[in-house]
Amino acid sequence: MRESTLKTSVLLRVVLIGVLAIILLIPTLFVGLLVSDRQASRAFAVREVTDKWGTAQTIVGPILTIPVTRLVKNKEGELHPHTRLVRILPERLDVKADIAPEIRQRGIYDVALYTSRLNFEADFDSIQRHVESLAKGDIDWDKATVTVGITDLKGIREIHSMMWNGRPLSPEPGLRAGQLLPSALTVQIGLSPEKGQHHFSLDLDLRGSEELRVVPSARETKVNANSPWADPSFVGDFLPENRQLTSDSFTASWHILEFNRNLPQSWVGDEQNPMASSFGVKLLLPVDEYQKTFRALKYAIMFIALTFLAFFVLDVLTKTPFHPVHYTLIGLALILFYVLLLSVSEYLTFNTSYGISSASIILLIASYTRGITRQTGMSIKVGTHLSVLYGFLFVLLQLEDYALLLGSLGLFVILGIVMYMTRRVDWFSLGGITATPPQNLAASMAKDPRT
Repeated sequence: MRESTLKTSVLLRVVLIGVLAIILLIPTLFVGLLVSDRQASRAFAVREVTDKWGTAQTIVGPILTIPVTRLVKNKEGELHPHTRLVRILPERLDVKADIAPEIRQRGIYDVALYTSRLNFEADFDSIQRHVESLAKGDIDWDKATVTVGITDLKGIREIHSMMWNGRPLSPEPGLRAGQLLPSALTVQIGLSPEKGQHHFSLDLDLRGSEELRVVPSARETKVNANSPWADPSFVGDFLPENRQLTSDSFTASWHILEFNRNLPQSWVGDEQNPMASSFGVKLLLPVDEYQKTFRALKYAIMFIALTFLAFFVLDVLTKTPFHPVHYTLIGLALILFYVLLLSVSEYLTFNTSYGISSASIILLIASYTRGITRQTGMSIKVGTHLSVLYGFLFVLLQLEDYALLLGSLGLFVILGIVMYMTRRVDWFSLGGITATPPQNLAASMAKDPRT
């Protein structure tokens, strides 16, 4: 391919620019893999800390379990005792959580941890009626147990008190009957069937990370949580009825009824999954640089295309042809922006990292343009164009819900500007084709008898 052909053929340059833009998408895939790798490194560092401190905690219970035994015949007709476990949930459950957060660092990563003072108050009513309606046989009241499910028992800092009808209890880790929960505290109690109402209370310090959830384990569940944390995210199946957020703290309260959950008040065995429904709060770290970098990376093709379009328009309007090597180096600089953004954002805030990375790339490409064209005005135009593009992307990243609307309007405006600037360009003469002006075309058609 001769150099003169490349300079004079607009169509050839357009094809080469399009091919280069597509090829430059390959490095963006590697940048995406790099973001995923750094995100996995952060998850690993967080897991190292939380595994030793306490993972995200979910509290279930208390759940009352009462064994009922009766004689059943086997195939040979012999009688054998068969025990069924009746599970009963409380009528009322009141939970108070005072969450004391703290941030630990693992290398360059921040991890949100907490120590929570939890107070449970629960009331059980009509226990005998529940048992007799579900299972027939001899009720072993002395072997009744109370179970409180806790996701990660390593997080238990101290149990201040556990009481049943005002009587102190000494819980032990693990389940004593069935496999209802993955991990729990269990205590055996001696029930009196004559007593109509029973009261359970638990006061403990629990450590965890990022999330604290509660399962609505009663016919009526009330939860009150407060913490000196400025950025909570309310998670799970239920949002708080009331919440108050300030610049440095929050309070929230939930009120969940039996009808709001898909769990019966009592059942037999392990047929139900109490942890299927939960709610609570997540201590949200204000910056997720990897997610925002991923979002910015989605606009890479738009950036490459619009930047190449700007250089092509300058090429056409100023008669300054840019070589495919120029386009390649400029495209690589655009890809380098995302690598800079990722690396700097691991140490600074995302907005600051975005400003540093975009300013560096704008200065680099504008200076490169000045070196190619020897025209300061040309480099200023390129720098202005890139500044508008990076500013446009920054606004898109901030307005996630309106990104599609704003993006489509922005592209519409850009296309309109390009069409306006090139409205008087004679593309036929640029492409090496001699076009006949309209007035001459009409005259020639009048003279030609074949027309």
